[in-house]
Amino acid sequence: MIAQQAQNAFSDKMAQFTLIPLGGALAFTLLIPVGSGVELDVPSLAGLMMSLPMILFAPLTGWVSDRFSKRNVMLVTSCIQALVLAGICGAVVIKNMPLALCGFFALAVQAAFFSPAKIGINKELVGSSHLGFAAGIQQMTSMLAILTGEIFAGWLFDQRFTGHGNQITAAWNAALVPLFVLTLSTLLAVLLGFFVPKVSPQGEMKFTPKLLVSHFINLADLWRDAPLRRASFGVAFFWGFAAFINLWSIKLAKMLTGGGEGFGTMSSVFMAAASLGMAAGFGLASYLLRKRIDLGWVPAAGIAMTITALALALMTPSGWLFLITLGLLAFCAAIFLAPLTAWMQDRYPADKRGELQSAVNLQDCIAGMIAVLLISIFELGTKACGISVSNSFKIELIFISITCGLMSLLVLRLLPGDFIRLVGGAIVRWIYHIRVAHPDRIPLTGGALLLPNHLTFADGLFISAACARPVRFVMDETFMARRSIRFFSRIFNTVTIRRDQPRDAIRITIEALKNGDLVCLFPEGQLSRTGTLNELRRGFELIAKKAGHPLIPIWCDGSWESIFSFERGRFISKYPYRSRSGITIAMGMPIDPEDADLESLRAGLLAASADAVSEAFDAPVWKSRIPKGHGDAIQKFRELSALERQRFWTNGHQIGQINALQRHQSFGELNDELTQLGLLSLRLTFPELFKAACSSRSTIAANPPTAWVGGDELRKEIGHIQLNATLIFYDFGSQALDPIYQEKLFHYPCLAIRGIVIAMSMPDPPCPQVTSEKQLGHKLGTWGRLLPGWQILSSENGEIRAHGPAAPPDGLPLPPHSFLDAEGFLTAGK
Repeated sequence: MIAQQAQNAFSDKMAQFTLIPLGGALAFTLLIPVGSGVELDVPSLAGLMMSLPMILFAPLTGWVSDRFSKRNVMLVTSCIQALVLAGICGAVVIKNMPLALCGFFALAVQAAFFSPAKIGINKELVGSSHLGFAAGIQQMTSMLAILTGEIFAGWLFDQRFTGHGNQITAAWNAALVPLFVLTLSTLLAVLLGFFVPKVSPQGEMKFTPKLLVSHFINLADLWRDAPLRRASFGVAFFWGFAAFINLWSIKLAKMLTGGGEGFGTMSSVFMAAASLGMAAGFGLASYLLRKRIDLGWVPAAGIAMTITALALALMTPSGWLFLITLGLLAFCAAIFLAPLTAWMQDRYPADKRGELQSAVNLQDCIAGMIAVLLISIFELGTKACGISVSNSFKIELIFISITCGLMSLLVLRLLPGDFIRLVGGAIVRWIYHIRVAHPDRIPLTGGALLLPNHLTFADGLFISAACARPVRFVMDETFMARRSIRFFSRIFNTVTIRRDQPRDAIRITIEALKNGDLVCLFPEGQLSRTGTLNELRRGFELIAKKAGHPLIPIWCDGSWESIFSFERGRFISKYPYRSRSGITIAMGMPIDPEDADLESLRAGLLAASADAVSEAFDAPVWKSRIPKGHGDAIQKFRELSALERQRFWTNGHQIGQINALQRHQSFGELNDELTQLGLLSLRLTFPELFKAACSSRSTIAANPPTAWVGGDELRKEIGHIQLNATLIFYDFGSQALDPIYQEKLFHYPCLAIRGIVIAMSMPDPPCPQVTSEKQLGHKLGTWGRLLPGWQILSSENGEIRAHGPAAPPDGLPLPPHSFLDAEGFLTAGK
């Protein structure tokens, strides 16, 4: 299909751009009989003729595309194109320019019937998931075919037309051979049509005479859908813009050459620059839209069009810089158009795809005719005002720049969320180096409830940047007191809820899911100030069962390192550290709404956390990297296998994701005890990853580090001395669960298995506001909170084991009868 439509476009444009310089060489004009004496030259006539068939036959072209197989419509119209080209050859043989222009008009009629079929067949061949990519490829190849036809036609005409001797005879002879060869080559498009997969007709409406004049009925159907109406106006603007620039370029070439020798070549060069730029733009658009149709590119491209058109107006129309800028303008215009056309093709009802596309084509042609009319008005107006022809061309470009600017502002008002999501998402992905694990677990269509962990004020940005589809967030109405938050909540269609009206909150969320939206609800109900998973709230269970849509657990790993988390005991107001590992967002396995409960969600979130950490440390470098330094610990690390090294690096990262040992701060150990215990992630990898120096001392001397890490040896030393300053003891010893009561000592039990840290207690994080809920960092009878990246599973023999990327394939065995409580503490059983 792509090859056939490219051949069809090539033949169409080569014929047109053979007749246009032919008309210029013959100085052919048509007098408009309205008493004004206005004459239309061939370029102006060509612009009108290309638009008129779409206006006259729009309803019929749409009906034909829906009523019959689109493949058959394309095949028949290709046959008609070959016959029309043969007729044009006959008109050139007898040197009849009006008859040749009738053939020009017939080609435009053929294109009017071909267009709805070639656009409408896309979704029937590839479906929604690849539609953006397919539409971009189709537009790119079509534009390349048009470019080739324009360049080849203009160059070949100039090569054969020297302008010496009898100019009229030379012009006719210059056009004849290219048109004859073109007619023969068109048979290739007919042959290709037989290889296009046959698709079934979608419409069943029978032909009636009323159909021929049902233009406004089709437009009413198009405009009834407000989003389609707005998108169609954007597409019409593009084609009006393209017609304006196309005719402007041809008239500029005519002015520079006087319409004689070199006119065909120069107009082809201008068209080549524009067409190459447009083809490149469509090629880039197919890449940008390969995963989803993102309308945020429309206002971004509109802004670029505004700037580029203004720059072009300030240039002298000669040299490579002018051609590059002209190509850049067309490049931006292509990126403006591609998302709109792909989005509209996806939204069309199957049985009205051709009909609605014909209505769009009607609007496009009206826009093209308006563009031709505007060019004529500018010519008359500047001539009446005594403005030079060269300045007239600059004024026309300034006008188009202003028009692009106004259109961009209008689109920004309609699509602020898409634009901010596009630009903001790109910035967020660049700053935080966001990786996504298992993106395929997010459904391509339909509603789903996203349930992520909640560490930062920027979690919404991170999740939006990671998801291929727009996400609606559920937000507590108390946050709406801030004007900035109200602004963004309206833009992103946020679901606002009130805690004193939970039923309304549940109803609104269910409605959003049933509308097919991705809705994100933070099940913890608050930001974690420990870096670990808080106790989950029950609201999501009723939403899941009532809406009947899948639940997707999501884990954001690495966001604790951003300034928006509670790292260092406060939100935002702190100096940002450079993050090397970036943020990894893992999409968990979907949970059936019937199975939704606290336990299944907690298990899903912990599994997603393990996936996220695994994705972040899956690179081969972590198997070979050796920490800096020397000594027994380094030597012991060198003796490890590649997989063991990777596990210790992974575990060092896990330790850095909680509010226990602080990055960029030193902590102490006693007599290299951490190396003896095999805690190499605490001794080596955590300090190197987070610039937290581990100081090994022979005694707890005066002015020691505040934080100490160790086991039974350090515990014994602390029991023999009287502390003069505050000391925090992270206890990994065999007696860690036995509290130590001593003034100025803060004792925090922790658990490591085979040298790998599983859980850590920590100080209770302070409440940033009076209304903030209290969160615990430690609790009696527990080894502290489970580190991110671990999930707790039962083996076949009933043994409880910790699984994750820092563990061997069979996991790490936990102490007998231990369990993970609802608050996320690893608790010792009785």
